[in-house]
Amino acid sequence: MSHASTEAVQTCEILLRTMMEDLLAKRIWPNMSSIIDGMLKRRIELAQVYQEVHASLAHVPRALDIFWDVFLHAADGWNPQKNHAARQAREELVGVNRRISELADQLAALLDRRNTIHNYTGFRSNTLYHILDIVHEASEDNGLYESYVKEDVERLQYQYDLKYWPTLSDVIQAIGSDSERAEVTATDPATAAATASRKSGRSDFVRAFMARIDGNRVEECGFIPNDFALSDSGMASLVNCGLDLAPDELVSADFIKRFRQRQRHARKA
Repeated sequence: MSHASTEAVQTCEILLRTMMEDLLAKRIWPNMSSIIDGMLKRRIELAQVYQEVHASLAHVPRALDIFWDVFLHAADGWNPQKNHAARQAREELVGVNRRISELADQLAALLDRRNTIHNYTGFRSNTLYHILDIVHEASEDNGLYESYVKEDVERLQYQYDLKYWPTLSDVIQAIGSDSERAEVTATDPATAAATASRKSGRSDFVRAFMARIDGNRVEECGFIPNDFALSDSGMASLVNCGLDLAPDELVSADFIKRFRQRQRHARKA
């Protein structure tokens, strides 16, 4: 191993050890500590990556530290198990919104029926009917509401009679309509990238990792140079080590090359 290679390996491993010690001291992100521990045991496999990353980033302030932080968070947050759970959560959210819309229709109809019975029969049930009475009751345990908001809301309630306010069924119907119109989207680029494909797979992690790199480039007010790019073989090694893939699951440089070709074709489409 050349002097440059030795320096690259030592520098990267020192950074990783320092990060692991900090994580252990703070008792946070335990899986990231395990990932680092696994990487330290696979020096030979990662030597080329260390050299490649060190050569590109070591001269840029903070870039090397940020790169490994990005990688570890991607490996921790977008392993196959967590990505599968994220996809399930997305599908569940779609179903929950659909169910809220359905139940809102039913509840709004029941509230309208109750009002009809109250108004046209000899019976009442002494239930709340003003939307602000609902707000007051729902906020009984909210000290900030009681101290700073309630008095102003009550003043409005007394100033404007019932015809100026939505009925309870109108409020419920609005909740249902909002859920029916809801469009489920990812809250960050990595989540969007990792769950973009129709089927879950190892490419999900690659997409999430690349999205996190892009989000930390100089053009995004980060520290990673805009022109920085890992080689296909370097990315493959990081995928294998970061996800601790079994021997029969390992990805190759050809896998990364094909992945990047598909990404380029998708952007042109």
